[in-house]
Amino acid sequence: MSTDNSVPIEESPKSSTKQGAPSPEKPAQPGGEPASEPVEESPKEGAWKEDYDDVIEPSEEERLQAAPETSPKEKPKKKHWVGIITVIVIIVLLLLWTLLSPKVMSPQGTTYVNSTAKYASLGNFTGERNIWTGDVTWGVSVGGKNNTNAGTPIDFKVLVTKVSESPSNFFFRGIGISITNCTLWDLNGTYIAKFSSLQDLGFGKMAIINATLPVGDHSLYVSVKFTEYEVMRLGFIPLESVQVEKVFLSSIHISP
Repeated sequence: MSTDNSVPIEESPKSSTKQGAPSPEKPAQPGGEPASEPVEESPKEGAWKEDYDDVIEPSEEERLQAAPETSPKEKPKKKHWVGIITVIVIIVLLLLWTLLSPKVMSPQGTTYVNSTAKYASLGNFTGERNIWTGDVTWGVSVGGKNNTNAGTPIDFKVLVTKVSESPSNFFFRGIGISITNCTLWDLNGTYIAKFSSLQDLGFGKMAIINATLPVGDHSLYVSVKFTEYEVMRLGFIPLESVQVEKVFLSSIHISP
């Protein structure tokens, strides 16, 4: 009768531990072999990501997003505003420069230079000016009474007109002037009077000289000085000063 020497293996009771509690060590297997080690669960993604973020420095972009108020990229905004203000100031100055430009005188031909009515052909001067902005011809006419009584003031009217003009290019609109000096002289070189007022007649600029002459016949001339301004599509520039030395008048008789 054979004897069974095998030792019965008792079944281990099922683990009644809750989820998350450490699992008990497994008993040794028959034959003395050690039980296999329990497999560790891998940490959740959030856990190792937080540890990774602590080790790795944040990028420049992340730092800028985290602290936008200290971002160096905000500094160019100040330069941006400075540029806009500078442009606005330049535009305003250009507008003022243009709006304050002298009036362009329109050419009148020889209508006033050779006048036989209003200015009585008491004298005329025609002068051509060839400058880098173009060619222009000026006319100076002088009017006044031929005969009057002693002690009666006489108004001598000196009119500067533009006879013709040819600008050198489209950018130049034309030339305007301002009379800076106008004086009356006797033919022997005696100074008599200077202009007392100026008028813009539209077709020309006029200087008025008021003078009282003694009894007798007088041969007179006037001297005129004016400044030319080139008026451009944008702004204006002074060109030159024109001196008309002598514009002769007809003889004037002053009665007692």
